[in-house]
Amino acid sequence: MPIIVRPASEADRAGLRGPALRSWLDAYVGILPQADIDDAPAMLERAFDRRITAMRVALVDGVIAGFYSLGNSDDPEKFNYLWHLYVDPLCQRRGVGRALNDAALAELKSRGVSRAWLDVVAGNEKAIAFYAAMGWREYGREEADGLNFVLMEKHL
Repeated sequence: MPIIVRPASEADRAGLRGPALRSWLDAYVGILPQADIDDAPAMLERAFDRRITAMRVALVDGVIAGFYSLGNSDDPEKFNYLWHLYVDPLCQRRGVGRALNDAALAELKSRGVSRAWLDVVAGNEKAIAFYAAMGWREYGREEADGLNFVLMEKHL
């Protein structure tokens, strides 16, 4: 099963809705407050509005199976930040996450950075285990917006 990772476009918006919502709910139901869960479809649309041109999608058999985006290359605080990496639960454990992770790290490396970082909501053990398996390591924790985050980094 070849996995193709490419830049997202506005034309991908409809194909992103299902995988994005399923993966987001898979990650956060039972961790985030119910109001956030209920707002997920609208929140994802707002994220697409802000970040669609920064997103990269993974295609399996021509269908979107996951996506990632990076921090703005013009923002020195987020320059080397892996903002989103989500895989549709229907496509997990098939190499899609690894392909997205590898593509994100290659893109960061092309920016000339030597260290990538991300944060994961504490309690999202599946994501923490995935990133650890990909060679990311925890380097701290922080609280923001009433949530606890695990901070992870990877040296490139």
